[in-house]
Amino acid sequence: MSEVHNKPPTFMTLYGQGLVTAEQADEAVGAWHESGDDEQRSLVEYLGMTETEYDVWCMAPGALPIILRARRENIPLRELMVSYLAALRAGADPENRPVIHSLGHWLEPIEPP
Repeated sequence: MSEVHNKPPTFMTLYGQGLVTAEQADEAVGAWHESGDDEQRSLVEYLGMTETEYDVWCMAPGALPIILRARRENIPLRELMVSYLAALRAGADPENRPVIHSLGHWLEPIEPP
């Protein structure tokens, strides 16, 4: 008889269902760190994100609603982040400078060599 291991739902699954809030993402990261050898998935897999979504979330923790919207509406995340960055720039909040800087570099078009 084969053993079936059911993994608990990922943070993004729960977030998409409205069962957790964006503010609880750090708790999910903490749970992954505390899971020890029991958890074999990478942090990105554990959270239920793609590498790009994780990168964006690390740069802009407030972007989880946008990540979810991109998934639900099948819109490229990069496209939605352009608007998000414009809104942050327009707000001119000094606390957003690191996010603006990071996202600005991430969104810069890559120049051909």
